[in-house]
Amino acid sequence: MPEMSASRGVIVQMPLFKQAPPRPAALHDVHAISIPARAFTGDFYFLHRADDRLWFALGDVAGKGLPAAVVMAMIQEELEQRIVSCARTACDPSVTMTRLHAFLKPLLASNKFATVVIGNLHDDGTLMIANAGHCPPMIVRAAGAIEEIASTGPVVGILSSSEWTTHETTLQYGESLVLYSDGVIEAQEFGVGRLAAALKGSSSREIAENIARDVDHHTGGAREDDLTVLVVRRG
Repeated sequence: MPEMSASRGVIVQMPLFKQAPPRPAALHDVHAISIPARAFTGDFYFLHRADDRLWFALGDVAGKGLPAAVVMAMIQEELEQRIVSCARTACDPSVTMTRLHAFLKPLLASNKFATVVIGNLHDDGTLMIANAGHCPPMIVRAAGAIEEIASTGPVVGILSSSEWTTHETTLQYGESLVLYSDGVIEAQEFGVGRLAAALKGSSSREIAENIARDVDHHTGGAREDDLTVLVVRRG
């Protein structure tokens, strides 16, 4: 996770970091790369292993700089509590999203919101995802086909009455789920096509590093937005 310290509500983040989250003891291969474009980031991700499933989340707060980073820190803390609580009761990812929205709505200014993906992967391969207006997660199938998971509800933090559904599919052995922030596809019009072409590798780390390397090559290292990638590979 981002390294940060808090004092009187001020969030201080390291200007650059590349790290994988702690590997949950599981059947799955997980790797993440997160690179802020500036001193503060609005991107976030979270992982939690509970019983027979791996919970995950990734999102992006609208805006830049310290205001976005403050909202990001709020979401990160709330997500941890909500996902852990939901994992204990085996509730649906859409329920977690609804609870996150209920927490954020009274706290955010009218022009603030976040896009979020929340889901879990069961050890039997069942994959459940709620997508609140975020970039479509991609599934890399064993035969090389790529599937996208569209939004299942609005962004969080704006509408008074919002609902989300959960998309359910199956991840077979050797198949990968790729979550990413818009800093990937919007990096000098890197685009979905180039992203899909970068989804190659025999491990989650290789896939994540391929994406980051291709974006860096496309932009010449000159990015204007945060870049975050989370890859979950089954088996």
